[in-house]
Amino acid sequence: MTSTSTAPALRRAGAGDAATVAGVLAAALDDTDIAHWLVPQDAARAEVYRRYFDLVTPWFVEHGTVYLAADGSAAAAWVRLDGKFEPDIDDYDRRLARACGAATDRFVRLDVDMLAAHPDGLTHDYLAFLGVAPAAQNQGLGSRLLREHHRVTDGDGVPAYLEATGRRNAALYARHGYVDTGEVPIGAGPPLFAMLRQPRTR
Repeated sequence: MTSTSTAPALRRAGAGDAATVAGVLAAALDDTDIAHWLVPQDAARAEVYRRYFDLVTPWFVEHGTVYLAADGSAAAAWVRLDGKFEPDIDDYDRRLARACGAATDRFVRLDVDMLAAHPDGLTHDYLAFLGVAPAAQNQGLGSRLLREHHRVTDGDGVPAYLEATGRRNAALYARHGYVDTGEVPIGAGPPLFAMLRQPRTR
C-alpha cells in the first residue's frame, strides 16, 4: 500500500487531458474478460482499445466528471443522468467502426445490452469507467477514485450506478457500499454485474 505522502494527487481532468485519460483506461481495462471477448486477438486488443477510448473519453471530459491521478496512473469517468445512458457523440457509428474494425459488432452489442439494463427514470451518477495502470494497481488508487466522487453523490443525495467487469471488481465496489442488482448479459460474451450505491448521509 502506497503511503499518503507518496500517493499521487487526484484532480479533475480537462480537455487537454483526454489523451492521457484514454491511455490509462485502455491500458488498465484491456485484460478484463469482456475485453478478451470484444477483441479476441491479443495483438490487436491494445490498439483497438486505445482507439475506442480516444473516441469516447472527450465526451466524458466535456459532459461529465473525469478524475485523473497527477502522475497519469489512474482515471475514472462519471456522468450524471436522469435515466438511461445515451451519449450524443458526433458521428458515433462511423467513428466506432473505424476505431474497432472487425470487433465493431461486438462493441455495438455491448452498447445495446448495457443500455437495455441501465436504470431508467432514476437520477444517478454513472461510473462508466474506472481504471488503474497495471504498474499502479493494488495501491488503493481505485478506492481513492471512488471516495473522491462519493463525496459528490453523498452530498447531493443521489445514488451511483456501475457495471463491474468481474467478481473481483464487484467485491471492491461492494466494500464501498454498492449492491449487486443482477447480471447484465452481453451477447455471447461474459456478463457484467450491475451495481447500485445509495447515498450515505452524514
